[in-house]
Amino acid sequence: MKQPGTRERLLAAAEQIVVMHGVTGLSVRKVGEQAGVNPTLVTYHFKTIENLLTELAQQNLDPILAEWDLIAVGMDFHEILLRWLEPMSTAARFTDGGRALVVVDELAAHGEGAPRNLVLASMETFVLRLRESIAPHCPHLSAHELRARLRFISGAALGPPPRTHGAHSPPDGRALDDPAYLIAFARAALAGQPADP
Repeated sequence: MKQPGTRERLLAAAEQIVVMHGVTGLSVRKVGEQAGVNPTLVTYHFKTIENLLTELAQQNLDPILAEWDLIAVGMDFHEILLRWLEPMSTAARFTDGGRALVVVDELAAHGEGAPRNLVLASMETFVLRLRESIAPHCPHLSAHELRARLRFISGAALGPPPRTHGAHSPPDGRALDDPAYLIAFARAALAGQPADP
């Protein structure tokens, strides 16, 4: 089996730090130590931590966005929910037990510069299409109410911290981030009457 090159080892190390400790705990020195290489190799391969994180964001976003690009107005409601929620369980690119969504969310919430902007722009573009696709199936919800419910469903898919080893499994064994559970939750959340503010 081919050993990962230095560039891949540095990306893997950065991802593991982001998943386990968050992006605020990331530094050239920590990435080098985690990868087991001289930290100067971070700047040799990526020039800056921002460039490393931008590539890490892209590698975790691409598989999710590829699936989300299949969502379109006129699709069956169940198909929309499936294509939206299943990719949220996509494995992180380099971290066993990690999820790509956790890496992407951490970069959006606590990152800075290009990696954060990349994630936020991608999400903003997708959310508009998602809302447009789901709205005909939820005519009882105002645009504001639909937006709020989609946000809560996304939060449920992300799960509560810590997010290092998947979602908590209740006694019945079904993980809270199981797509079947999330789809049922999303259906219920979107079918209900508007909230009384």
